[in-house]
Amino acid sequence: MTEDLPRTGGLNDPALQAWIRRQMNNAVHEMMERGLVESLVVEAKPAWVLPCTLLIGKIRRQHQGSGFDWFICGDAPLSYTLSTVAATPREAARHFALQWQLDAARQGDAGNELARKAGALYQLVEQDVFWQKQGSE
Repeated sequence: MTEDLPRTGGLNDPALQAWIRRQMNNAVHEMMERGLVESLVVEAKPAWVLPCTLLIGKIRRQHQGSGFDWFICGDAPLSYTLSTVAATPREAARHFALQWQLDAARQGDAGNELARKAGALYQLVEQDVFWQKQGSE
């Protein structure tokens, strides 16, 4: 997942900001279509970004109160989990990697790509440098 990252000017790069906006919009719309988010009013914001590759975001429904839920999108299957599962983006990524690994095992040969992505995400979770850069932990 990290070998061919496009070079950007950091998180303030206009191209990266446009990518983040697209990913956020697409993810929120897909979660609404799937019924994962039933509220018409949501607050969504990025929590961690691997430029132009992965985005872990927080989403809060209209009447959810102070809590939020996690989602991951980008070069990954859109996945969603409750805030009770993880306190940080890194913990959420670890959860998503395990979730994908279990889903891939259930799919057998059809889950090979998902298993590959799960392994790559888990390797990313294990590398401190990616998580300290953005102050996410």
